[in-house]
Amino acid sequence: MTKDIRGTQEVLADQFRLTADLCVLTGEYHRLLQRVAAAGFARQMAEDGPEPQLIEAERTEIAAKLAAESCEVKIQDLEHRLSALGQELAALK
Repeated sequence: MTKDIRGTQEVLADQFRLTADLCVLTGEYHRLLQRVAAAGFARQMAEDGPEPQLIEAERTEIAAKLAAESCEVKIQDLEHRLSALGQELAALK
């Protein structure tokens, strides 16, 4: 019985930690999406200008998209891990 309680407490502690990490990453993801939107706007504005400015704007937009996609993958990983902990917790009951 003591082992089950300790196991439950450990799972709940892991869930709490992952939830906190997920909240931080979600905030970061939204900031990155704003950066993607701003970079897209800057690229559109550069389309009528000199080619070097357009190339730089395109690179900035691509970098912003890659950063957002990377963050999204991390969020999905945390969501899967959180789901697995929920299943583990249900199995302990």
